[in-house]
Amino acid sequence: MKGFVTSAYGWDDDLQQAGFAKSLRQGTCQTVTWEGSRCGFVHWDIEPDLVWLRMLCIVPEMQNKSIGSTAIAKVISLSSYLQKPLYLNVFVCNRTAYDWYSRIGFVEIENDGKVSTLVLAPSSSPALMGGHA
Repeated sequence: MKGFVTSAYGWDDDLQQAGFAKSLRQGTCQTVTWEGSRCGFVHWDIEPDLVWLRMLCIVPEMQNKSIGSTAIAKVISLSSYLQKPLYLNVFVCNRTAYDWYSRIGFVEIENDGKVSTLVLAPSSSPALMGGHA
């Protein structure tokens, strides 16, 4: 994600490490595996009135294998079970991720030119078939 962060904000190693460490202390983070190998992680946080997908990262060479779809399906199921909407942020410059989230039912509710906030549309039943995450 370094390229997307750099494009949106510039890169500062110390600031990024501190922010990442702080973020991981909040919510739940799980390693994503495929055929016994670690290939990414999914990080979410349950807030009083919503579920926030903090990060879904799949290493590039493992994308397009439905791994991201499987990982996000678990978070979607959690938000549905808790009856709380699911939100996420995505870098505007990350068109692949933005388009994938849109295809599976997320809609934009805010955009500051760098980051777009999306929410899973309440009536959508996501088509989690393949994808780019």
